[in-house]
Amino acid sequence: QCKSGAVTGFEKFTYGKFITRMKAPAKKGTVSSFFTYWNGPEFYPGGWNELDIEIVPSVEQNPLSMNVIYGDGTSKRETHDYRAGFDPKNDWHIYERAWTPDFISWTIDNKEVRRITKDDPSVKLTNKPQSVMMNFWTPTFESWGKGFDPKDMPWYVEYDYVETYAYNTETHGFDFLWRDNFNTFDTNRWHKADNTTFDANSTTFRASQSYISDGHLVLKMEPDQPHKLHAGERFEPTRVEPVETQPTYEHETTKGQKIQKADQHYDILQEQQRSHFEHEH
Repeated sequence: QCKSGAVTGFEKFTYGKFITRMKAPAKKGTVSSFFTYWNGPEFYPGGWNELDIEIVPSVEQNPLSMNVIYGDGTSKRETHDYRAGFDPKNDWHIYERAWTPDFISWTIDNKEVRRITKDDPSVKLTNKPQSVMMNFWTPTFESWGKGFDPKDMPWYVEYDYVETYAYNTETHGFDFLWRDNFNTFDTNRWHKADNTTFDANSTTFRASQSYISDGHLVLKMEPDQPHKLHAGERFEPTRVEPVETQPTYEHETTKGQKIQKADQHYDILQEQQRSHFEHEH
């Protein structure tokens, strides 16, 4: 069991450009993210809308994942690829994602590395208002979770800034909206996830793990310890919510080979309930 940080922006965007300068640790079994996500109201998998940039060190040859997760009205689908030959190497890089009615693109250090056009159904069906989100988590499926070894924790993801741009329907360009340099944590702009998780994630997001340090937003991952209460030790309840990134478990690699589906999922809520029972009995 680990605890880490997750941050969600209150503002919602339908199309736009989103940029961050991020340093993600090269720690296997973790995912460091910068993404946008539709979280309702009236969320349902068939209406899924999500645009991802995720660092996945367990995919050693191509540890940058670029994905569109979208719903076709009935079920969740995706258009996924890895950036071949790019390794973040625990260093600072600028990650950019542009989203318009005609295309979705990904850019690393000011160089476009992937673009999908409206010929792909994911572009047409990604049209819901989305929030900017960042999180740091531990997947339980083999392809992204293998090699996890927490012995040298704590681990950190750092964000130097986030910039947002609105899509201009007249010029077909982007108009600057705002930049957060993370000199302080703006509670009018961002919300810290607290005591939440999602399916196929063995980390609990706690508000204490998201903070500002030296002009950076920091998400800190470390072993999760039970809170000491009057008659013993127990965890605060963890809510399992479908409001964070949830990749499907079969991704196409850059060579067209399917990654094996995970054999089983880890239910953090069930495990913590078992832990409560053991402490109390």
